[in-house]
Parts: sequence; structure tokens; C-alpha cells
Amino acid sequence: MVRPVEAVRARPFLRLAWLAIASPLLGGCDGASSGGSPRSEAAPGDTAAMYAAQLAESLGGRDAWDRTRYLSFRWIVERDGQVVANREHAWDRYDGRYRVAYEQEGAAYVLLFNVNEVEEHPELGKVPAGRAWVGGTELTGAARDSALRRGYGAFINDTYWAVMPFKWEDPGVHLAYEGTRTLSDGGEYAAVHLSFEQGLGTTEDQYWGFLDESGRMAAWQYHLGRSEAPGDVIWWSDWRQVGDIQFAMTRVMDDGERFMYFEDVAASETVPEGRFDPPAP
Repeated sequence: MVRPVEAVRARPFLRLAWLAIASPLLGGCDGASSGGSPRSEAAPGDTAAMYAAQLAESLGGRDAWDRTRYLSFRWIVERDGQVVANREHAWDRYDGRYRVAYEQEGAAYVLLFNVNEVEEHPELGKVPAGRAWVGGTELTGAARDSALRRGYGAFINDTYWAVMPFKWEDPGVHLAYEGTRTLSDGGEYAAVHLSFEQGLGTTEDQYWGFLDESGRMAAWQYHLGRSEAPGDVIWWSDWRQVGDIQFAMTRVMDDGERFMYFEDVAASETVPEGRFDPPAP
């Protein structure tokens, strides 16, 4: 797993990781790219693979996700009733173009980069090729690189919160069915454990997805590799049809408190004209 760079937290457990993606549809270890999507091979009769297939169907089907070239959303985090993070994302999943816009300390940031073109910076770590503006002024040099690093971290963190259920069958992801688990609402859910092959970042991180009777993911739980205990159960709720896929609009704590939600969600087979153009002077 690759850890988010300066990711905004609603609570300490929000220090989430991003599953390093290896399928051609979503690019190499840190990116997104083209059309078709090879999937992990499952042994006949594999119960975990069966649940993964049911999950895919509940989301609209594997082909629907593959056809979804463009995805955009606003990622919003609340703490104590106050919005503490609000970032706008737009993603061309076929060629890796990405846009992040947000405000920080009263300044408006717009970042344009390519998640398939990432290099290791000697001081900053992974920095994508791209451009950055603050308050309408384009950044250069170290200031640009630092802003792009933060933007890439936002892509890593926020997108996994958005589309993790679509990533179960990526190469390098290992699924294990662990029977059913009774959660706080008294319901029984199929529990599937996700772990990751060496080379997919910080592979000691682990996830559990809990599926309801329809096959859809109702909640998840994760265990960061450096944590002493698993994190809280987080409910994925308010599922809606967006384009050809199903998207969960809200993340809710086990005590019922909403702490994260998505607005302005769009998914389509085409990219809106001008979506990745530089901001007007």
C-alpha cells in the first residue's frame, strides 16, 4: 500500500492507504490508464472469488466499470459538524489525466497532472508530471513539485475511499472468504479479507469487505500495517446509480455519525470538453 501524502483526516483512523493498482485499465503501481482490464485468476469453486463476482454485478457489472472512462466527484470530510476537507476531483481513467482543486488557508489550488507519469523525487518522493496554480498564479520549481506531491497524495487517498469496491479483482490482490460476521446493526454479512502481493506498496495493510445479501459492500474495516489493532467498521451507504455504475455517496461511523460524503459525482464513457484545460488567466 502507498500511504497518502498529507491526507486530511476526519479522525486519526483516516490515515488510510491506497491500493497500488496494477491492471492496465488503471495503470501501473501508482496510476490509471487504458481500456481493457485483466483480472486475477480464481480457482474453481473459490468462495471469495464468487463474492467478488457478486460484488461486481451489484455495482453494475465489470463491463460497466471498464466502460467508465471519466469519473469526477467532490470528496468532503466533516468533523464535529464542520467541513474540514473539500476537494474536487476529475479523472480520465483511460489516459491518466487528473485534476484536483481545493482551498487551503484561503488560497485556491488547481493541479493538473498525469497519474501514469510519476517520478521519484529525491526529497519529496513520488511526484507526477503536471502543472499547479495558486490563486490563478502558476507555480514553478520546488513550489510546483511540492503542490503536485500533495495533489498526488489526494488522488491516492480520496479515490480509494471512492472506488475500493471496484478494485477487488485487480492483479496482486488476494481474497479470502472468512465466513459471516455479525455487525453492529445485528445483521450477518459475508466477510472477505483483502491482502496484497509484494510490490504493491505497503503490503502489510489489510482490508475486510462486508457484503450484504444482494452482494453489495455494506461496510469495510481495515488494518494499517503499523497499527496495533484493526480500525473501526465504516459503513458505505446511500448507493446511487451514476452513469452505468453504482456509487456509495456516504461513509458512516459504526455509531451512526456521518463523517465523509461525496457530491457532484459523475461517471461517463466520454470526457467533458475542456475538463483538463489549464485555468483561465
